[in-house]
Amino acid sequence: MTVDELRLRKRYALYLKKNGRCSVCQFRAQGGDGFHCRGWPDRVATCDTDGKLPAFRFDDQVLKGMRDAQ
Repeated sequence: MTVDELRLRKRYALYLKKNGRCSVCQFRAQGGDGFHCRGWPDRVATCDTDGKLPAFRFDDQVLKGMRDAQ
């Protein structure tokens, strides 16, 4: 693993810890209390267990933005 990859992993882990799993989903929206499903402000990090759509889908643009920040 390169130094850049290690930095990206650390940056990503910190971002998740600070903003939650919903912050890296394609279907996210930002509200007053942080990130949640777009159109579902009461639905936070339950998309894998509640059986409703949309389900979590990772947004590649989040990592791209973290790489550009180097």
